[in-house]
Amino acid sequence: MNKINAELINDDEFDLICKYIKLRNESNISQTELARKVGIARSTIARMERNLHSISLGTFTRLLEVMNYKLEIIKKEEKNEK
Repeated sequence: MNKINAELINDDEFDLICKYIKLRNESNISQTELARKVGIARSTIARMERNLHSISLGTFTRLLEVMNYKLEIIKKEEKNEK
């Protein structure tokens, strides 16, 4: 996936969107079906996936919920830790 709109998102957000897209594809759920289940427009998902639109955290967690995933916060590893 190309980072189309670099000024809209940072590298961490880009990585998160890439992982979400991978999970959506592995879940065999279309943008249309996901949008219907979450109650948003398919175009919102398409624009988010192309890094053209930033969605709310609440919407993002609902997308994950429909696919049976959840968002967690973990501490970054220190470079010298293994």
